[in-house]
Amino acid sequence: MEGITNGFFILREGQKRNFQVNFIDLSKEKSFDCSKISTKTKKLIYLNSNLVDILNGCNLKNNNNILVIVGLKEKVKLNLNFIDPFYDYVDYLYSSDLEILEEESIVLTDKELKAENYFLIENKSNIENRISNLFEINKSSNRKRELERITQNRIYQTPRFRKDLKKIIINTKEVSAERIIPAINFNLIFDPEIYILPGQLDLWRFSKKEFNSNLKGLEHPILLNNNFLFDDEFSKKQIQEKLFYALGFDSLLFLGKGINTRFNGLLGEYTKNENRIFITPEKIGFE
Repeated sequence: MEGITNGFFILREGQKRNFQVNFIDLSKEKSFDCSKISTKTKKLIYLNSNLVDILNGCNLKNNNNILVIVGLKEKVKLNLNFIDPFYDYVDYLYSSDLEILEEESIVLTDKELKAENYFLIENKSNIENRISNLFEINKSSNRKRELERITQNRIYQTPRFRKDLKKIIINTKEVSAERIIPAINFNLIFDPEIYILPGQLDLWRFSKKEFNSNLKGLEHPILLNNNFLFDDEFSKKQIQEKLFYALGFDSLLFLGKGINTRFNGLLGEYTKNENRIFITPEKIGFE
């Protein structure tokens, strides 16, 4: 709502017209009148579980005056123009760079995935040890200790790690990339390239110098550029707070401009494909 409110003042100032914005909690109305959302005024609807049945019951025809932000992690059938802020960009990453082969990559995640090439890292786990186990560095260290025991000599070596994994893709929500990348560096895993997905890296608080040159990926502009005209309080917000602020800000301006046009916002480029609005993030480190 904060992003929508600020977007409203910018929209009104830029177009010099008497715009109005009303916030209505439709889910709390005892007897819902479908005519309230069938009017020609533009409507930005945040879809929660209480509104799914209401919208389906109204049998609305899709038009460019309605834009739905799906606030549900589970999939819902919707014939209206919508944005899914929980979209998983793994498949998009594979399609954006044909050199990222699924069989040569591993997805580090904190949730169960349908894909086979993922490795689970939970929020409370020892990330350094988990990374070490994944790349079998612990096996190399164990062999070193065993040889030292047998020979009674100190052995100096660089631990060997799995060579079959060429790309590391970080796709987490609860565990931040800022915790995982140092764990990879701690284990001296420098050869595989590291890819991050949107919502992972906040350069308002972390410098690019803190990450090695193998880092590539996709990210929303709002997290990459701290030159936006926001105050110090905004810089202290967590990643998800910044992203949902940007989503509210962008969606109002996008709807005001017309959702059939290309729009570059704080989250990236908005494009419409049938009734789905796709947000293309910026690429980091790609040639």
